[in-house]
Amino acid sequence: MDPIVMDIALRGAVSGMSLVLMVSIWTSRIMRDAQFAFTFLIAAIFLRTWSTLPESIWMPDRVLQAFQMFGSIGAFAVTWFLLVIFLDHRRFIWLWLASGALISIWIVLSQLYPQTVPVLRAYASAHFLGLLVVILYSGLDDLQDARRRIRPAMSSFLLVYCIGLSLTSQPMQDTRPIRDALFQSSALFFFMGLFAIWALKANLSNWPGATTSRPASTPGAQDSLSEQTILIRRIQKAMDEGIWQTEGLTVGGLAQHVKAPEHQVRKAINQVLGHRNFANFINRARIDAAKARLSDLEMTENTILEIAYYVGFSSLGPFNRAFRENTGLSPTDFRKQILQEASI
Repeated sequence: MDPIVMDIALRGAVSGMSLVLMVSIWTSRIMRDAQFAFTFLIAAIFLRTWSTLPESIWMPDRVLQAFQMFGSIGAFAVTWFLLVIFLDHRRFIWLWLASGALISIWIVLSQLYPQTVPVLRAYASAHFLGLLVVILYSGLDDLQDARRRIRPAMSSFLLVYCIGLSLTSQPMQDTRPIRDALFQSSALFFFMGLFAIWALKANLSNWPGATTSRPASTPGAQDSLSEQTILIRRIQKAMDEGIWQTEGLTVGGLAQHVKAPEHQVRKAINQVLGHRNFANFINRARIDAAKARLSDLEMTENTILEIAYYVGFSSLGPFNRAFRENTGLSPTDFRKQILQEASI
């Protein structure tokens, strides 16, 4: 087959898959920010796909320049999408988004300042390498099998495509040799196809969205006495006995305590108890215990740090963040509020 025809066919297939996925996302029940992030990514992929045509294909200069300029949003779009999909904790999301936006703006300005291109390449590579580390590290707490399975592929895409692009491509580059163009379109087709298969097969709960937790009580009598029901009871018994106080507790540690395979523990906590990551599951018990001690008027002499240690946190910072995420207040403000209500 003619390489040019093959290249155009691959680009068309990528565009078609992107459109189908975008329609699927907007007809689903996932969170609005994930829908917007995915749409932004699709727009960036489309513009990038058709702004890097092989040199033998002609495109009007104004159209090509417009595609190249708006296609530079790719760094921001990829960053936003990966953060929304893989991170349940959004503590540093604005810093990552600002970094991605800086790269996109820098790509456009590099036309005026070509001497900054080497610095841009180094910065973009460091950005995506850091994002790669964040994605892999966040997988340690992930309870959703589909997201855990897709992480290696997404990480490979990030490493090969984004970092490779940062090191080798010329910002706002015009048309390129057919060999380079065909390689790029083939890589993009492969990863887009892989992602499409995962996205269309994955349950909606694998996408960002409101997680509906079931009550933490023992499953009702209507539930059959299945292995999962028994496992849930073991997990709840361990929680009642205070395993959540163990500093640095992991899914593996809990699985070892309840004598069950780790993947079954992940599945039970995610699908039955309704938690997307292990930290949220453990922190809910810890924060409930902390609220009880902060509300106890006989424990007002206990410092916030002492309570943080008691419920299983190794330092004050993580405890304050987890408490604020759960209650909307800092531990100090929560205690003040309790004391004020008691004095009325």
